[in-house]
Amino acid sequence: MHDYVVFGHDRTSIGRWLGLASILIAGGIAQLLAFMNKLTGLDAFAKATVTTGLVYFVLHWVFNKWAWKLPFFKIPDLNGKWLLTGQTLNVDGSTEFNWSGEIGITQNWKEILIHLKTKNSQSNSYTATLSKRHGPTGGWLLSYSYRNEPELEQSHELNSHKGFCEIELDSDLKIGKASYFNSAGRRTFGVINLVKESHD
Repeated sequence: MHDYVVFGHDRTSIGRWLGLASILIAGGIAQLLAFMNKLTGLDAFAKATVTTGLVYFVLHWVFNKWAWKLPFFKIPDLNGKWLLTGQTLNVDGSTEFNWSGEIGITQNWKEILIHLKTKNSQSNSYTATLSKRHGPTGGWLLSYSYRNEPELEQSHELNSHKGFCEIELDSDLKIGKASYFNSAGRRTFGVINLVKESHD
């Protein structure tokens, strides 16, 4: 997985709020331990300490794992498998050939990985950005750069290469349309239609 950017989302301010919450929670726990010591007379409460750093670590872990998915933070959760059909295009816009595959996305608050697998090759993202699409239809734009490696049995015909893809996702995060281009090893381009796999 690698870092990614969500335009319009300030991770620095989230870090500040987590820091403030850590100070308040650590102070509250210290007061509670002191109260329990007075109430019970047990030395264990007097000797127990919870540092602000430990509280921050726990809060950050919880936020990175789950809390970022809350609607309040307005970060789309793209985790899951997306089934796709693609067309590699000629310069005149006609279809050179059709292909299919799947994209698996693994995401948390700080990192993301976009993995595409087809019959002939696999690719992994190494940079990514997410931006909100404004207008009547809304949705999100996922842009990422990737490295592609051919499957072993295809390595004599296909070259490793880098490329770039932009996926327009609907506001429900169920379907998407993408365009891509490759360079440095395979100069091709095309379009992709995606549908998120349902677990209903």
